Amino acid sequence: MSRRAPLDYEINNPLTNSSNSLYKIFKDIPLFFALSLILSFGLFMLYSASGQSIAMVSRQLIYIIAGLFLMLLVAQLKPESYKNVLMNSYWFGLFLLVYVLINPAEGYATNRWIDVWFFNFQPSEIIRLLLPLSLVAYLCRKDSRPKIHDWFITSIAAFICFYLVARQPDLGTGLIVFTSGLIPIFLAGLPYKIIFGYLAGLAIAAPYLWSNLLLEYQRQRVLTLINPEADPLGTGWNINQSQTAIGSGGLTGKGYLSGTQSQLDFIPESHSDFIFSVIAEELGLIGILTMFFLYGFIIWRVFKISYKSETNFERITCSSLGFIFLLFILINVLMVIGIIPVVGVPLPLISQGGTSIVVHLLAFGVILSMKNTVR
Repeated sequence: MSRRAPLDYEINNPLTNSSNSLYKIFKDIPLFFALSLILSFGLFMLYSASGQSIAMVSRQLIYIIAGLFLMLLVAQLKPESYKNVLMNSYWFGLFLLVYVLINPAEGYATNRWIDVWFFNFQPSEIIRLLLPLSLVAYLCRKDSRPKIHDWFITSIAAFICFYLVARQPDLGTGLIVFTSGLIPIFLAGLPYKIIFGYLAGLAIAAPYLWSNLLLEYQRQRVLTLINPEADPLGTGWNINQSQTAIGSGGLTGKGYLSGTQSQLDFIPESHSDFIFSVIAEELGLIGILTMFFLYGFIIWRVFKISYKSETNFERITCSSLGFIFLLFILINVLMVIGIIPVVGVPLPLISQGGTSIVVHLLAFGVILSMKNTVR
């Protein structure tokens, strides 16, 4: 009996049972806590970046609550229960991309939004989640290794989504969508011969793409990246102001709500694409490192879940979503510091944007659904 006592105590201990119940709900309490911290940090910085707009912060909070609810709801599902649904979700995403080109919301300069009753959303944000999930489900539909035709079907599916998003026009997001589709294809074991073939084809087509696919303002963004001082008051304004704000923050920053570049509206889109510049100016290097630590912890937990997953579908799905999350962070940061062209990518879970927030949290719901409740 003495050997069984610890086990009996663990089963009947209210504290242990309460802890297990929490893990059944949240699946990964450290990951949920880190997500809550980064979302709270985002609201904190959005208040400053938006010019102390209570309305904007309130809207963001509503989307966060809705996203967290959906995340926890999806987290309770078993992957095998929705695998077939994911494989066919591609067609729903494709329908949205075609619909927004035919019937876009009014009042916007580009065909990127759909109005639904009292809110609007961007189909490109939704497809960047549905595309990789549907491709993983397709490639892992059988236990055997994907065939040659599977690689080409998934590659063509990703290219179609890229083309439709680029037609909105939104080339930057289109490239991100395309990359989001290629990541799971690569992780599923895309042969190196095909990879080199794709790269060679891209190199050959580059001059044609530059002349015929890119619009004038998109070509100008690339040229501005090379020489932002050529037109400091025009095309180079965004990058120059962003770099000034980041460089002026120093180690500890100018103080919350005290950034001159941000509070005087020198930084463009400071509440969305360029919110990283506000963080750097007001909180300095310490604030940036704190943010990166939270991001790093979140990504580490995601890859830990992937490592302990039992099936290829779960491993590739978690890894793909982890890499896509990392991709968004890198693109936004590299964009605002002037290493890559401005492509209009929000900082995940921090920038203003309801669709982006909900989609990212839904992705984490899928990840959490693949985690065993054992700690």
